[in-house]
Amino acid sequence: MPEIAGIGHVTLTVSDVKRSAEFYNRLLDTQTVLDVEDEFGPFVAVASPVMVIGFRTHEATNPSDAFDPSRVGLDHLAFHVADRAAIEAWESRLDEQEIGHSGVFEDPAGGIHLNFKDPDTIALEFYLPAPQG
Repeated sequence: MPEIAGIGHVTLTVSDVKRSAEFYNRLLDTQTVLDVEDEFGPFVAVASPVMVIGFRTHEATNPSDAFDPSRVGLDHLAFHVADRAAIEAWESRLDEQEIGHSGVFEDPAGGIHLNFKDPDTIALEFYLPAPQG
């Protein structure tokens, strides 16, 4: 079977591509690497050495629409972290930027979680998986 080297990028449908890019750049220290309008509408991509996130507004995207994890599609996007100290550092960063969040919580079977939302209420998480074995 062919191997996968990792996930290359994720693109999120958002109501305002520039607002979303600014939010992720500010939070994750990514940089805008592409800002275009094509036959599908506005598209902005931000990148760091470890990830690329794209933001798309389609012609049919309703500006007042909000993310709903119960609809078919994305439930949430999780960013893995190295250890509990990293999750706690992200919690401080969210606090500094006045981004509401769940607080750090531990699920013994599932790991350590810190949940929050982006400007379109897309569910995001910093996550440390539970040890396996």
